Amino acid sequence: MTYVDLRSDTVTRPTPAMRRAMAEAEVGDDVFHDDPTVRRLEASLFVPSGCMGNEIAVSIQTNRGDSLLLHRDSHLVLTEAAAVTVLLGRKYHMIDGDRGRMRPEDVSSTLAASETSPETIAMVEVENTVNWGNGSIYALPQLEAVGKAARERSLPVHLDGARLWNASAATGISPATYAAVADTVMVCYSKGLGAPIGSAIAGTKAAVQEARLARKMFGGGMRQVGVVAAAAMHGLKHHRERLPEDHRRAGRLAEAIAATPGIRLNPQEIETNIVIAQIEEPHDRIHAFVALVESEGVRLVAFGGPGRFRAVTHLDVDDAGLERAIAAIRHAAASVLQAKR
Repeated sequence: MTYVDLRSDTVTRPTPAMRRAMAEAEVGDDVFHDDPTVRRLEASLFVPSGCMGNEIAVSIQTNRGDSLLLHRDSHLVLTEAAAVTVLLGRKYHMIDGDRGRMRPEDVSSTLAASETSPETIAMVEVENTVNWGNGSIYALPQLEAVGKAARERSLPVHLDGARLWNASAATGISPATYAAVADTVMVCYSKGLGAPIGSAIAGTKAAVQEARLARKMFGGGMRQVGVVAAAAMHGLKHHRERLPEDHRRAGRLAEAIAATPGIRLNPQEIETNIVIAQIEEPHDRIHAFVALVESEGVRLVAFGGPGRFRAVTHLDVDDAGLERAIAAIRHAAASVLQAKR
């Protein structure tokens, strides 16, 4: 069976043109800084994964025992906590905010309070777009105000920009403008751009050099990595302009899900390519619902809390696949959810 796979935008496979670029890439040993393809890509540092990129950024800008100020729904908290707290020995100071976005006034008040406490907050971290926030986007003035609150206390800001390309495509604001609020930025080539592997860390020349040393400590030194760097370059050149298609399809999917009895979703919250919805109680039916959708050739993932599931549009999902997904979701909702209400 050929699936419409909506579990993540990381499930994409290289296009034929991307495969050709990979096959024809010039390569060299990147541990010795000899890979010419990576060197063309790198004003930043190429790393295997976004998680490693985030964690390297934390490691070079904070010390063991320090705390990070961030939203409690950050990817750094919900997916990377063991690496940050156990391996790196950092702590979290978590605050709330609308769909993963911290309010500048909350950042300011928290940092002010920390000045008279034994806790050392050494970094502010933001995520744009926010995975657990339905792909929500920080408004640029809000993001800049968060950065200003940190800089007033001489604290670095790290931007988890795994889907920064999506934020830029949705708003018309350049990635560089978003990145200007931060001291370090991580971006993923393996999400919206469709590369099979690879992320990058950007920052000052000194920060990138320090990150290169930290990457070796993390076991991220790679050899003839130009093969995958070529895929990243191809995605940057050829796949960014199509990202609004993913956003349009996510909007269509959200409207259809919101109109499906037994499922709750506010389609107005869908700004990019991530759709997270919740079935009505009892929430333990979520696994039966997801399994029935998959039996019809559409893959979703239980995600983000009781009764919730996620669907992510990407370059391997066309309009026909989307309509197939909508039909499968409606049928499963009628069979599993409404029948047991």
